[in-house]
Amino acid sequence: MMPLWSAMAALSLLAAVFILWPLWRHRKQLQTNSASDSAAARLQENIALFREHMRDLDNALAEGRIDAEQYAQLKLEQERTLLDDEASARAAASQFNLGFGNRSLVFIAVLIIACGFLLYRELGSSADVHIQQLQVEKSRLDYQDLLHNRNPDPARTRAFIQELEERVEQEPDNLQYWFLLARNALEVADYAKAVTAYQRTLALDPGAAIVMAELAQAMFLRDQNQMSPAIAELAQKALQADARNTTALGLAGINAFQQEDFRAAARYWQQAVDIMGPDAPGARALQGGVARAQQEAANQSGGSEPAASGKSISLKVSLAEGVNAAADQLVYVYARAWQGSRMPLAITRIKVVDLPATIILDETMAMSTMASLAQADRVEVVARISEDGSATAKAGDWQVSAGPLEMEALPEVTELVIAEKLTE
Repeated sequence: MMPLWSAMAALSLLAAVFILWPLWRHRKQLQTNSASDSAAARLQENIALFREHMRDLDNALAEGRIDAEQYAQLKLEQERTLLDDEASARAAASQFNLGFGNRSLVFIAVLIIACGFLLYRELGSSADVHIQQLQVEKSRLDYQDLLHNRNPDPARTRAFIQELEERVEQEPDNLQYWFLLARNALEVADYAKAVTAYQRTLALDPGAAIVMAELAQAMFLRDQNQMSPAIAELAQKALQADARNTTALGLAGINAFQQEDFRAAARYWQQAVDIMGPDAPGARALQGGVARAQQEAANQSGGSEPAASGKSISLKVSLAEGVNAAADQLVYVYARAWQGSRMPLAITRIKVVDLPATIILDETMAMSTMASLAQADRVEVVARISEDGSATAKAGDWQVSAGPLEMEALPEVTELVIAEKLTE
């Protein structure tokens, strides 16, 4: 906080200078003018008296009451008196500077600075600046710990939580502080406190998908990894607000798995992996969950391939000669509406090493229950080898597409031979 207070002190002093300098100059000018006017008036009076005395001396000399020698001596005395009075008046004018005026200006300067500090304490954001500095310092120290292969010190997080709790008592409607408190409580496994803070955050921003998803996660952890209807409902609400929220997708997959809807679980988890990328933290665990859910779905259906649900499209995907792709690169296979939204209606992925392969896209592979093959009349099917593993097409990917395909008159198998390299 010292840099803040130092800056405030410097700015207050600067403000005092801007205000006091014109006042001081104006006061000096007034004092100088007043002193000059007073000295001039006194001098004029002295000159008038001198002239009057000289007239009296002239009359006395003319009437013979004094002789020439006395006249000369008296005249010299009057001239000396006039000169002394003039010097005294000028000296008084040059020294006309009341000590009270200087003290008043100093008092005004101190008052300006004091008022500035008091107003900032009442109306400013010094406490917010303090929280922001603590957060920056905590992030820096946590990063240093991670660089040295150490876990961040939980005592540091708890101290920050205490500061946040004091601040939310002062600002109970501050959404940012409640959210920050919730995340830090989650960091030190204080799940009850995290749930309370997330609930307060959600009350302030009821439509926030990220808050709903993280609240559901905190409740799940608080309940020792047990799913409940309330948690499942929150996860679904979060997905309705943001279909790409990976936290909500993970929880929805857990709920589906516990309900033995293994294909839905695999779909949710696969969507999360596609969004995060296969190399993202946590993606490997989700990929393991996808494989397990697919195996459970196969066991459930009594075969190695789960039966298609509702509308489906059968595709045979292969590589053309000359396609330069590594064996472990991902191949995204999906169907999307021929016109309208470009979001896939059904999507799955395999690896280049698995090609050629026959793939069935069906309604359970939709990214959203609001947009699946069930709502489509005509579709385009696409197979794309991703150069960087992401689900978004980029220059350098290899791709093939076919369409429009009429959903009511689909061929038994649609062949897709990947041969085109994307340039943009």
